[in-house]
Amino acid sequence: MSTTTKNTQATMTVSQGESRYGNPEPQIALRFSKGTNYRVVKAALHKLAAEIELATPASERWCVNTEDFNESGRVYLELADATPADAARGMAMLKKLVAVS
Repeated sequence: MSTTTKNTQATMTVSQGESRYGNPEPQIALRFSKGTNYRVVKAALHKLAAEIELATPASERWCVNTEDFNESGRVYLELADATPADAARGMAMLKKLVAVS
């Protein structure tokens, strides 16, 4: 299941990704219009990653990472234990952040 919202700059989609090892990776994908400068994309990813870090409870052991492409990118949670409970908590937090945006 994914959640999508639009703002003036990017479309944000929350979804459950998967690492190359098959572990769940809750993520927010950002898509910008064609021709968007890569600095805008990177800045948006860093800003979103900072918001996620600040919203993450101290008890969680996931790492917040970014990955950028041409006019898109993603911020994802690399889960320490990669349990279904960890993934569910990560997805719930990301959905809450997107809903507030």
